[in-house]
Amino acid sequence: MLESLYGNVPILEKALHGLTARQRAIGENVANADTPRFKRLEVAYEAQLRAAVRAAGRPADELPLDRAHPLHLSLGPRATRVEEVVPLLRQVADETQRNDGNNVDIDAEMAKLAETNIRYNTMATLARNKFEGLKSLLKEVR
Repeated sequence: MLESLYGNVPILEKALHGLTARQRAIGENVANADTPRFKRLEVAYEAQLRAAVRAAGRPADELPLDRAHPLHLSLGPRATRVEEVVPLLRQVADETQRNDGNNVDIDAEMAKLAETNIRYNTMATLARNKFEGLKSLLKEVR
């Protein structure tokens, strides 16, 4: 029963962790915008989280089998659980338009930061509302 009340809190938690990691990466990019040969950083977590949420919503008979031991035979890819989602930090070494080899576009980074902040605030509001609802429910039960 408590699990059903807890609901989407792990999803919100993982989204907040991913967005926090993205804010840090953008901060690194902005701080190093004038550093020669610095390559900008990106954080990806959405696709992994989306796949985990989809897998969690499927009936058990549709999920790929999991292996209890590494030597067991695999019968397909193991579904990622929401708890296992980890933000992936990668360095983007694409072409640069600058002579010093730095590929940070400060305007693009500021736009990404604004978008990330909006998403973070939205997720934080959803989490707060969920906990306020649980708090209200617990007060009624007493």
